[in-house]
Amino acid sequence: MKYLIFSVLVVSLVGLMIPSAFAENVPAWVKNTAGWWATDAISETEFVNAIEFLVKENIIQVDASQTSETSQDVPSWVKNTAGWWATDAISETEFVNAIAYLIKIGIISIESNISPELIAEMWVNGDIDDNEFLANVEHLIEIDSIAIPNNSVTKTSQLPDWLVNNAGWWAARILTNSDFEFNPGYVKEEIFACEENSMSEECFKKTYNSLGLRGDEIKKEKPDNTFRIFAVGGSTTFGHTALDSETWPALLQQIINEKITGKKIEVINAGINGGTSESGYNLIKNKLLSFDPDLIIMYDGWNDSKQGEQNDNVRISPKETIHNWKSVCKLGNNEGFDTIIVVQPLPLTGQRVLTEQEIEKVIHSVSSLYNLHKFQQYVDALEELDEVCTKTADFRRIFDYIQEPVFFDNGHTLVLGNKIIAENVFSVISPIYFDETHSVIQNDLNSENNGPETGVVYAVGADLSGKNFDNLNLQNAVFDKADLSNTSFNNANIDGARFVFANLDNSNLLDRIDLSDINLAGANISNVSLKGKDLSGTILTGADLSNSNLTGVDLSGKDLTKTILIDVNLSNSNLTGANLTGANLKGANVKNVDFTSADLENAKFRGVDISMGYLSTMNLTKVDLSGAILTNADLSEMDLSSTDLSGQDLSDKDLTNTILTGANLTDVILPDGVLSGKNFEWTKFNGVDLSGKDLSHSNFQYATFDNANLEGANLTDSTFIQVDFTKIKNKSLAGADLSNASFAYSNLSGVNLAGVILHTTNFWKADLSGVDFTVTDGITDGAIFIEAILPNSNFEDVDLSPKTTFATTFKNKAYLNNLDHNLILEDLFSEITNILIISTEVRGNDLAVSYIFFNSFANANLENANFKNADLRQVNFYSAKLTNADLSGADLRKAFLGDADLSNANLDGADLTGAFINENTILKCNNHPICNSS
Repeated sequence: MKYLIFSVLVVSLVGLMIPSAFAENVPAWVKNTAGWWATDAISETEFVNAIEFLVKENIIQVDASQTSETSQDVPSWVKNTAGWWATDAISETEFVNAIAYLIKIGIISIESNISPELIAEMWVNGDIDDNEFLANVEHLIEIDSIAIPNNSVTKTSQLPDWLVNNAGWWAARILTNSDFEFNPGYVKEEIFACEENSMSEECFKKTYNSLGLRGDEIKKEKPDNTFRIFAVGGSTTFGHTALDSETWPALLQQIINEKITGKKIEVINAGINGGTSESGYNLIKNKLLSFDPDLIIMYDGWNDSKQGEQNDNVRISPKETIHNWKSVCKLGNNEGFDTIIVVQPLPLTGQRVLTEQEIEKVIHSVSSLYNLHKFQQYVDALEELDEVCTKTADFRRIFDYIQEPVFFDNGHTLVLGNKIIAENVFSVISPIYFDETHSVIQNDLNSENNGPETGVVYAVGADLSGKNFDNLNLQNAVFDKADLSNTSFNNANIDGARFVFANLDNSNLLDRIDLSDINLAGANISNVSLKGKDLSGTILTGADLSNSNLTGVDLSGKDLTKTILIDVNLSNSNLTGANLTGANLKGANVKNVDFTSADLENAKFRGVDISMGYLSTMNLTKVDLSGAILTNADLSEMDLSSTDLSGQDLSDKDLTNTILTGANLTDVILPDGVLSGKNFEWTKFNGVDLSGKDLSHSNFQYATFDNANLEGANLTDSTFIQVDFTKIKNKSLAGADLSNASFAYSNLSGVNLAGVILHTTNFWKADLSGVDFTVTDGITDGAIFIEAILPNSNFEDVDLSPKTTFATTFKNKAYLNNLDHNLILEDLFSEITNILIISTEVRGNDLAVSYIFFNSFANANLENANFKNADLRQVNFYSAKLTNADLSGADLRKAFLGDADLSNANLDGADLTGAFINENTILKCNNHPICNSS
């Protein structure tokens, strides 16, 4: 047993890390020893002792990762190599490569000074398994590297040794340097940034300097003898929910002030809410560089890793994140500042026993589980980053053994967490810049609810698969993230036990009737039967219940957020008031299920016949019904706001009174005749065939129509504010009726308008770049192009003059007759701006008004537009940009050109009789008497 550690960790090594200063560090006697061995003056054993010295003195650094044993002799060529090195025939590097090979394949076995902490970290990181870790622990105990007090639970417990002395407990004990005791009392505690559920800014007032950064003013010129540190990151660095003095950069400054004397050190908080590695790089390059930084600490990971969060458009791949970090380090190498990259902690990135509040937050988060994969990629790249950065650090597990609430949401910490972050940052920088080592001690941070010597089984992350727990007292035991597959718990006392994110595959734990008050959040408990079980107080949030039997189970009021219910039998179960947000019910049997008041937001029902449940009791807003069986479902009168119906055939459904606001109708087959007069705000019609359909009088604000067919559709009186039509099928609205429709702020650049009807159509601030209006069915009256974007548009030969004179008699309005034209307009036509009154006549107490609707291009961008031979009578071009426009042969009689820019416009043959031109009209045009282009 004495040398087991070496067969596990040392004998087989992936390689050696040879410091750049190797030639300077290797003592001369080692080289002499190589020469003596080469000439048989000493034995192989004596030579290997010399190599062992180099390893122990860290002159040769070893990276352990896999096992191998051998009893081979040292090949003769190595002896020759030693002789060549001794006579300078080869370099030290070439000789050490030969030694590296021998160590790698296990021919040379070197006794190691690997610390218990390193072994524990290797287990936590998954580099060695439980058996390898525990074997090494046993060896360390034998050589007195680990001591066990006489009163230790390891010696006094009545529980089996394999349970008490599990890998999770030993890792905790080693990494906290204590006889680790765990009390779960804190797990029910909650913390809030301010008052409960409050995020009021008044709770944590913030000071900003003139740079827009948090904290006091800093001088651009760095004072003499000052070491300047910038902390760069997102809201966790900025301190979104912390006082100025309680952010981790501020707490780092406090630690430095207390521990470092004789040096002037500035820590400046350059964190920005929502900041990413990309924005951090730009901030450093464009702003912070001018403040002469000595050290940049990038505390990153969370914002880059987010995927799919509400209102979050960040999409940064791990490859891009690593590239951004590397760019900062290279910038520092070129500009003279150091860079330390820190991968930040999140609730799920370590072995931490989370509070129930923390569990709820991370499971409700869209990206928390996905973060783990991306964070591992970040950490895997740290060795690569070490080649260009001053230092890298993996902080994912700095909170693992803190027995206090740390996170109040799925990533932000309060003052305790910030203090621990600051202490760990100081431990990273102090050996580099302050010539001292700082150890972070975490085991003294205990909740007031936790007492010593609780005797609670702590098996977090342990592999206990196949073990027999029959008849054991496991009250309040903690098995978070443990592998408990193929285990037996007959007659075991599991009152208050936790199995959060544990693997319970093929375990009989759930065979008992009473499962009350057990925490199974995130656990794998598939293929079980919960029929007839007492689940009062049982936590199932995020659990995997695939292929389980929940027939008739009372799940009312349960938080089943993100729970996996694939192919589960839920028939006759009670889900009233349950929270099924994000739950996956693919293929589930929901016959006679009562969903009254259940929250089904983002729940997935692929392959589920929802008509089998009490459909009338279901709130289907924001539910994922793509792939659900809707054959017999009556959707009339249903509120399907923000519901995902993509891919469904609804052609035979009565949707007359169905609410589809914000619904995802991608590739849906819709019925005829039920799409007018509806609110489709934010609705997705991607890939839908709407050709020839009646969409009149509907609201399509912010809707999307990617690859949708809108040719020949009736769009009269409908609203399409901020809609992108450049992505519709064939980029064509050919044959559509756009009368009285509004396209304000929409993008129609380059869209085909062949045969389109334009009557009083509103294109205010719309993008119509390059649109050909010559192919339309004619532009009648009152089209609004105010502030529209129309460069390179084509109106050649188009008649834009008013076609119809309208007459209306306004009751009891005779008194307006003597008022100014604009006042009459304001009173009679309110906000309609493109009306021109032709005449008024008093008829008793009434006022008869004749008026026209004119087409308006006020403030429009008409650069390079083609109006050749167009009829532009009474068209409003107020303040329009007509630079380089072709107005040759155009009829501009009574057109309004006040403040218009006609620079370089071609007015050859244009008729401007009665046109309004003022002193602000820019007449640097060509080919007309009014032009002063000279």
